[in-house]
Amino acid sequence: MADKKESHKFNNEDLDNVDLEEYKNKLDDLKRSVKSLEKIKRKNKKIKKMERKKRKILKDMKSKKHK
Repeated sequence: MADKKESHKFNNEDLDNVDLEEYKNKLDDLKRSVKSLEKIKRKNKKIKKMERKKRKILKDMKSKKHK
């Protein structure tokens, strides 16, 4: 059986090679991505709500037309 430390893909030696500034930049990029995805989600939610209203209005108009 392999030693537990050797079985990990990310060794402590690799931590020394990671540039802190690069890590912060990647983190900031991920935060921006999350914010943009949240905006898209809210926008899609509004669109779905408006589509439901539109269907309801059309349904009401058709029912009044046939009376």
